[in-house]
Amino acid sequence: MRPELIHGLPAYGTMILLGFVLGMLVFRRVLRLRGLDVERLTDYILWIFLASLAGARLFHILFGPVGYWDRPWRVLAVWDGGLSFQGGFLAGAAATWALRRRLPLRDFLDAGALGLVMGHFWGRIGCLMAGCCWGKSVPRWPGGITLSQDSAAGLHYRGAGLWPGEAPLPQLIPVQLYEAGWLLLLFILGARLARGARSPGRLFAFYLAGYGLGRFLLEILRGDPGRGHLFSVHADFFSRSRELASDTTVLFSVPQAVSLAMLVAGVLLWHRWSRREEATE
Repeated sequence: MRPELIHGLPAYGTMILLGFVLGMLVFRRVLRLRGLDVERLTDYILWIFLASLAGARLFHILFGPVGYWDRPWRVLAVWDGGLSFQGGFLAGAAATWALRRRLPLRDFLDAGALGLVMGHFWGRIGCLMAGCCWGKSVPRWPGGITLSQDSAAGLHYRGAGLWPGEAPLPQLIPVQLYEAGWLLLLFILGARLARGARSPGRLFAFYLAGYGLGRFLLEILRGDPGRGHLFSVHADFFSRSRELASDTTVLFSVPQAVSLAMLVAGVLLWHRWSRREEATE
């Protein structure tokens, strides 16, 4: 993988920036399709994005594998990785709720959901290039990847003395690529829903349920430590991942709890808003 696109230009930060720009374009496109005030609502989404960025960083600091007490200035170095999607989503949801009376809420949520999927897709490509949010090490896993010594995974395992510095890391499950593929599928299906003027809010509900389901399952394959677990269930299949002292936990992490809540909320909102639409026909 390539933690730097060129010398001095971090791949992760570049992909985050690209995702933000493309996500904003998608957001504005959906607003135009719905005949809404694009410029006014763009101002609101920028404030929500800043809240999400702060929440994503805070969540990573609280639950991530890296400590910042010895180097507190690194808290601001988001371009090198260290953003939690769950923290960003929760902070963005709180900011949206605070602004709800100023927004055409369900149409705004639809546009924001599709833009978020696009931005998140590029963010996961950035994770793959930087070698963060890595998967477990399972021998003979089809399509496994080997991350470079200067990737986030390489720096973590060598810095913790868990892997010799002269030896290449073993192959890891490319869970970042799996999640990017899932997000791309959600975007394609969501774009079809976005074209329909009826039933505003159902695109957002679809996104909640779809991403919640995918992330809940993909979390099982994650090998990076420090995401926080509510309780642990282990699988013998992943026991060999202990060659990297990777976590063999299958259930139940903090991100899985958030993902499960997203799934349930998405199903309930889809059902509620669909019934409301039928009642007005």
